[in-house]
Amino acid sequence: MNIINRKTPTYFIAEIGQNHQGDINIAKKMVDSLKGLSVNCIKTAKRDIDICLSEEQKIMIYNNPNSFGRTYYEHRKALELSHDHFIELKNYVEDAGFDFISSFTDKNSLDFLCEIGISGLKIASQRTSDIELLQQAAETKLPVILSTGMSSLKDIDTAVNILKDNKELHLLQCTSTYPCPEEDLNLNVIPAYKDRYNQSIDTVGFSGHHIGVASDIAAYMLGAEIIERHYTLDRTMKGTDHPGSLEKRGLEYVLNYIGQVNKALGSSKKEILKSELPALKKLRG
Repeated sequence: MNIINRKTPTYFIAEIGQNHQGDINIAKKMVDSLKGLSVNCIKTAKRDIDICLSEEQKIMIYNNPNSFGRTYYEHRKALELSHDHFIELKNYVEDAGFDFISSFTDKNSLDFLCEIGISGLKIASQRTSDIELLQQAAETKLPVILSTGMSSLKDIDTAVNILKDNKELHLLQCTSTYPCPEEDLNLNVIPAYKDRYNQSIDTVGFSGHHIGVASDIAAYMLGAEIIERHYTLDRTMKGTDHPGSLEKRGLEYVLNYIGQVNKALGSSKKEILKSELPALKKLRG
């Protein structure tokens, strides 16, 4: 990962998650659609469905419009890329010039990611309080991005303490509500994280599950150096994550607005600018 030395105002992560529907061809189309944009990283998720679901979850009937299988096990299995397709996606993403990272739910998936040479790990909010898995991630010494939805300060203190000696550690404010209303985003946590963990982390960022783009700009203004948004080819596609994801046009809005704001912030040095000289001559002559 190249978060610290990036040339863009923020390190932008397009989270494709399982929006690829378990289809490598859809996943590749998603990657292709992001070429030419100032997206830095594409992220997905890796799960060993056989061990990360309880026996009760495996046999639970999953009959709804977003289901990809009769049971929850069949549904989750259908959305998971095979190992070969996952490696194919990693290579495709990196060949396109993006960083590739992944979250994971279990030790088997973590081991697989390390075996294929992943450049960085994402700890999803689902696993922020999983002490054993955090310790296993710490042992890799890989760069880690840690999301903090559904977490108390005590949870986050513990996680940061476990992961602080990794090559990099980046902390994301996140609210695990899908979609998340603006009043629950609590973006003021971003500067609070900077103050609390400034000796233990590299950067603070924002992972959003909200509708719209204004909050991403606000997060940038509050100091978020990483922005992560779910991405989809079409928000009407079958699946639970698509409605709260950005399509290409929405993602372009976020990137363009952040770029404009970055330019507008300019310098803190107050002086008469060259562009003001015609007005100065005319209005103060």
